[in-house]
This record gives sequence, C-alpha cells and structure tokens, in this order.
Amino acid sequence: MIGGARLRAWARQLPSNDPTAWGEWSRKMVTAQLNPVGVGIHSVLIATDFSRYSSVAVNFGLELAHEYRAKAHVVFVLPSDDFLIAGPDAYVAAKEAARRDLLELKAELLQTHSYTEGEDYCLLLMEGEVAQSILDCARQKRVDVIVVGTHGRGGLGKMLMGSVAERVFRQSPVPVMTVGPHLHRSARAFAPRNILLAADFTPASERAAHYASALAREHNAKLTMLHVVDHAELSGVADRAEVMQGIEKKLTALIGKDAEGLQLCCRNEIGKVVPTILRTEVEIDADLLVMGVRPWSGLLDRLMWPHAYEIVREAACPVLTVRDKVLQH
Repeated sequence: MIGGARLRAWARQLPSNDPTAWGEWSRKMVTAQLNPVGVGIHSVLIATDFSRYSSVAVNFGLELAHEYRAKAHVVFVLPSDDFLIAGPDAYVAAKEAARRDLLELKAELLQTHSYTEGEDYCLLLMEGEVAQSILDCARQKRVDVIVVGTHGRGGLGKMLMGSVAERVFRQSPVPVMTVGPHLHRSARAFAPRNILLAADFTPASERAAHYASALAREHNAKLTMLHVVDHAELSGVADRAEVMQGIEKKLTALIGKDAEGLQLCCRNEIGKVVPTILRTEVEIDADLLVMGVRPWSGLLDRLMWPHAYEIVREAACPVLTVRDKVLQH
C-alpha cells in the first residue's frame, strides 16, 4: 500500500521512461508489434488441451490469425512426465489418444469453419512440461501472440498445482491472449471496438498502454484507460480530488503522443482492484481487456500478486497480457 503523502507525490509524477532490458528475440518482437502503422501479427501460437475451454480459444486464435493473415500454429503438449510413474503402456495410450484428438480437431475445423491444415494452420504434437513447451515452441516459431484458454480454476488447487495459462502469460516476452470460461460472445473475427486498459503505472503497464493504443488505432476502437485506487491507499489523504487529478494526468501521460487521434477515455475508480476492473469491463461492453503483468517467480509471486490471474479467470472478454521484461536463464 502507498501512504497518503507518498500517494500525493507519486500521483504528480510522470511515468518513468527508463529503458527495459530485453533479449534479442524480445527486441525484434517489440519492433514488429509496435510498428508505426499498427500492431504487427505475423505468427500466432494457439495452445489446446482439447477441452471445451481451449476449443473456444482455438476458434478465437484462428480468427485472430485470419484477421491479420498470420501463420497459425495449433499446439498440443503431451505432459510426458505425468506418465513416468504410470509406466510406458499408459504413455503410449495417451499419445495415441492425443493423435486421435488432433485428427478430430482437424475434421471439426474443416467442417465448421472450412479451415484446412497446411493452408490455414498447422497442427503440432509436442511432449514435455506444458507451459515451458508452449514457450519454447513460441520462440522457435518466432510468434507474435500466444492464444491460450483457461479453465478458470481458483483457490488452493490453483495455487498448489499452478496454471498453465498463468505460467505462460507471466513468462512469455510476447503478448498472450487468454480466453476464459466466462467469455460473453462466441469467437469471431478479431475486430475490437471497445478496449479497456487496466493500468498500474509499472513498466509492464507502460508497454501494455502502447500496445493497446496501437490496437485501438488500427481497429478504430475506443480506448478506456482505467486505474483503480484501493480505499486503504487513500486513508489519511485530505484532498482526494488532487490525488485523483494527478492520477488522471499520469494516465494521459502513460501513452503520450500515442493518444493523438484516439477515442480516449480516462477513468479513476476507488475500490477493490479486481471487482472494479471486471465491473468496468461490463459497463463499457469491452471486447478486449489489456494489462501489464509481472514476471513469474513461483508460488510466492502468485500469492503476492494474485490480481492478474483472477481477472483473466473471471473476465467476460479476452484478456491480452503484456510482460515488462524477460527473465534470463
């Protein structure tokens, strides 16, 4: 939490423009994704586990790829470690089942959407740890966006077992589109009209703001920038109006010259972060929510910074998450 005096001083400051260190791949991706004429999406990776949740993500990802005339890679990862204890027979059976599921998916895409493998997408069957395999494939294929579905699991099970979707969007140096179980519309051509940017003025938030403004300009969409101040952060603050005005200036400064020509709205809200963002999303009928996320550092990080996954899990529209930096291994 930020104390009253510090909050007032912080609200008057402009956002930092300090450069962020990126690896070679990330620098190339930033150049491609934030070019002067819009968002460059040339290759999309779509992860599936053949569940009904990931089925929606596959449809949405293919529509996104079609909109940008991008290559689409539909990937299933067989978690081979899960079968080490069960034995080789279980592993062989699981691999055969995965192949059958891929054939069924191919037939469904052809029948439902007239998508043809080799022309509209390619299917990939991989083995290994699921999240890491997705990230490795994204790097090898030099993708610009990863699309993944989430089952929306929460609570202790989610904290102990982890979430593939969360590990992917917290580790990926390229934006990740997560499609949750509460999506309010069926997947269709990616053409957002109302984009909501949830901003907290971190370096990741700054990069997310530039990405959101590029998307808004490219699709002639309205961009709503939202910052939520928790009630506790205003405890002891005498002039709340001054603080809120300062935050509004920071919101405007966050995208700077990118604001020119945009349908832009800045909103300050007081309340709990997650419910306020989700309520605003519904109020403005957002069809895309964009936010910056912190990098993954394990269970402790998840316990300290739970907001991102909660929002992704409950959002009624796709959520595009943007990382601030790459962890070097």
